[in-house]
Amino acid sequence: MILEGTLTAIGIPVPDSALAHEARELIGEVAPAYLVNHSVRAYAWAVELARHDDLRFDQEILYVAALLHDIGLVSAYDLGGCFETDGAIEAERFSLAHGQPPERARAIYDVIDLHMLPEAPAGSASEVVLLNDSTGTDVTGYRFEDVRPEAVAPILAAYPRLTFKRDFAAAFADQASRKPTCRVAEMVRTGKLDAIAKAPFDS
Repeated sequence: MILEGTLTAIGIPVPDSALAHEARELIGEVAPAYLVNHSVRAYAWAVELARHDDLRFDQEILYVAALLHDIGLVSAYDLGGCFETDGAIEAERFSLAHGQPPERARAIYDVIDLHMLPEAPAGSASEVVLLNDSTGTDVTGYRFEDVRPEAVAPILAAYPRLTFKRDFAAAFADQASRKPTCRVAEMVRTGKLDAIAKAPFDS
């Protein structure tokens, strides 16, 4: 269950558009709870990092991209490619199907497709930079010190990690074994599973 009121209460804006509502409904229906909560936390950490870095961003693009950024890990949306690209394809299709102009649908695609890179490419849109960083925050604790301390407990209480470390590591390992040419396989080879286990969270 996505409790956007928890976010707005601590100063994290949540877009109220039809597209945002539909994205919430979709991810809540198709993804396991650990992945739904991770996706919302990725948005929350992204907004926190934007506050820290004084970055302006499009709330709807960032929110929808964050919610759908790992949909490629869901078997129904696994097209056999790198999961971030498979997810980007679905998010773009979803956005177009819900009346978004092609340029906004492509912007959402880009945010998702680029989020697994070691860092956002030079000149990237703010949304690309923020999701690239914030997914690292949730997965390994990257830039966790840049999140307001008072925001951490409410976010984790509303969107608990459950068995995130175990389940996300298992999903990464599965992707890496089946898709050895994808970025996820390189990450696993270079110690990402250990970094997940050592993230500054209980689970």
